[in-house]
Amino acid sequence: MPLYNPAFTGIESYHDLKVSYRYQWSGFGADAPKFMNLSFATRLKQPMDLQSHALRSGNPAAADARNYPKSKTIIHGLGINVFHETFGAVKRVGVGIQYGFHYALSKRTRLAAGVGLTYDSKTLDFNKITVREDDPYYSHLASVGANTSTINGRVGVLLYSQAFYVGFSYLKAWNTVLQSADVSEEEPLYMGTVQAGVTLPVTPDLDLRPSVLVLLPVAGDVQIDYNLKAYIQQRIWIGASYRAIEALVVMGGFHISEALSVSYSYETSMNGFKQFSDGSHELVLGIRLNNFKRQRPFVW
Repeated sequence: MPLYNPAFTGIESYHDLKVSYRYQWSGFGADAPKFMNLSFATRLKQPMDLQSHALRSGNPAAADARNYPKSKTIIHGLGINVFHETFGAVKRVGVGIQYGFHYALSKRTRLAAGVGLTYDSKTLDFNKITVREDDPYYSHLASVGANTSTINGRVGVLLYSQAFYVGFSYLKAWNTVLQSADVSEEEPLYMGTVQAGVTLPVTPDLDLRPSVLVLLPVAGDVQIDYNLKAYIQQRIWIGASYRAIEALVVMGGFHISEALSVSYSYETSMNGFKQFSDGSHELVLGIRLNNFKRQRPFVW
């Protein structure tokens, strides 16, 4: 989530390491897009544990955040991610950094704000391109190169607790082209995102977690992902997502231990593109370091 909205950075109390691999449109075979991402988020400053303090004092009212200096409840989060993507002759690599500031409104609810910077570099491999005949444009690109690199900044806000979250991010806060090429888009495709989700306890062993992710494009229609996950004993989860671009996603995951989790998702198109795509696969490995309180992730 910090990649969509930097205000999520530092939301977990442990060191959060995730490795993901996406094999998209597998019907394209060797030329199918492949995306790898490694992300790490941590807290630079841990807040005072108001709940534990209340238990030690024997007075539940002592857990009210108003009784403590606000500076003791502030969280500073830092995150970083590196990614590598290939799509036929196009290779894309980059690195991002995110910072989140979390302020306690009450014992359970916080308001967060975040900023992020991403460096993105795209390269066109001419060894993977074959032309039928001499083409002046191709010759021009081969002589001058077809590389592009950008730095873009994003900002976000987030209101959350253990039971819900709602946030907004603006992805075009700042964008600078460091190197330009005639064949690449330097402008981001989306101007912002909206995220919202809630936990609905059904039984002591079952939680339902509906959520939405809204993509606000620079041009065109708004795109919405409608998601629903079912958590069983806070250890196993299954879910589905319907994307407004006419795609269906089924997914599932398993918390192997307090320190390790794994999840898998499969996406298939529901329109005419299905005959070409043959589905997309994504695998995510999550590692929770220094998880001394044995906590599970929040509702996202």
